[in-house]
Amino acid sequence: MASRLQQAVKGAALNFQRTPAEINAAVQRLIRREQQTYDKVAAQRRPTFANTIAPLAKLENTDGGESAIISFLQNVSTDKQVRDASSEAERALLSSRMTSMMREDVYKSVKQVLENPVELARLDPEDRALAESMARQYRQNGLALSAEQRAKLKTIKQRLIELGIEFSRNTNEKDGVALFTRDELAGLPDSFFEDRETRTENGVQKFVVTTKYPDLVPVMQMAKVESTRKQMLYAEETRCPENIALLQEAVGLRLRAAQLLGYQTYAGFRLEENMAKTPDTVLEFASDLRQRMEKLAGAEIKEIETLKRADNEAAGKPYEGLFNWDYRYYSTLVKQRKHHISEEQVKPYFAVERVTRGILDLCQTILGLKFVKAADAPTWHPDVVAYEVWEADGTAFMGHIYLDLFSRAGKYGHACLNPIQAGYEKDDGTR
Repeated sequence: MASRLQQAVKGAALNFQRTPAEINAAVQRLIRREQQTYDKVAAQRRPTFANTIAPLAKLENTDGGESAIISFLQNVSTDKQVRDASSEAERALLSSRMTSMMREDVYKSVKQVLENPVELARLDPEDRALAESMARQYRQNGLALSAEQRAKLKTIKQRLIELGIEFSRNTNEKDGVALFTRDELAGLPDSFFEDRETRTENGVQKFVVTTKYPDLVPVMQMAKVESTRKQMLYAEETRCPENIALLQEAVGLRLRAAQLLGYQTYAGFRLEENMAKTPDTVLEFASDLRQRMEKLAGAEIKEIETLKRADNEAAGKPYEGLFNWDYRYYSTLVKQRKHHISEEQVKPYFAVERVTRGILDLCQTILGLKFVKAADAPTWHPDVVAYEVWEADGTAFMGHIYLDLFSRAGKYGHACLNPIQAGYEKDDGTR
């Protein structure tokens, strides 16, 4: 039993170590299997859940993990060639998926399942919900439109794929950078300067500060010099100027696509399957929340404003108001002076290893799981730590999680969670 379990664990470990050639080959395999599956479904003379809906769902289960890995590498690989291959792979996979989801012959088969009362009577609620969701996805991809309108929608969707990939590539590859002297970074702890790159500008040695979170957040929270905070925020909010045109084009195309599908707005299209259902519901919720929060925010803003006025008065400068680059800094001061909380003093008690273990222990208790370090699991970078996930009693292996906690060049720059392989039950009853 133990041996079989260990074999299952080893077999479940995902392979993130791919060359550009391997990525390209995997893409061709995935697209070929997708086309074969959709062709088979379209050819069914008597569509049923078993021969139409189930194969499409199984394809997503069996190939979803491989597809996710290939697309994921553009966000984490240290090799630019791998990142570029991953971006191109995502473009090809999304284009293929779009074409498949706009196949009229497949949609007809799916519709026939839902229009067959005998077949529907055999389905449990979960299977029926899957079939209905699948049909809705086809309609959202234009299968209820005329051939002419579908062609227009396909052109728009293809362009949106290209815009999205280019936008993401720009944000991943291009960090904002600012140069400061030590005096301009007054308020930052000594640890901020350890091993930090320096450059000489006009004969003056300056420290290189990027817009990645480990640089940006401390500067915005602790830099005493207002112009430094302003310059950092400007560097962050003006990086990738080429994305402005991409975003503007994407917004217009999304609206055109939504209107082709019969929606007034793109928001209306996106919210149809969500709990809110309509943009009006979201706006009402946001407005109500804003009104409730403004009462609390007003008092907090006054506290912050008092601190900045005092700083300006001490420096002999006129008070010109609060700006975006002020809030984190003065909120940090409020915590320190009013609540006697200093993140720098607290930090030594929260080493990353200790925090990680604490969070995992908490999840183990709440969810009835056990996390075990997987020393031999292949990952995409030496910093990554892999864990096996087991039922608490050790009798059932659930999967892997991977923690990639540190910033580096070419890596996606914000906190995120990337699902890779969804859990599912195989035909033989195993997972």
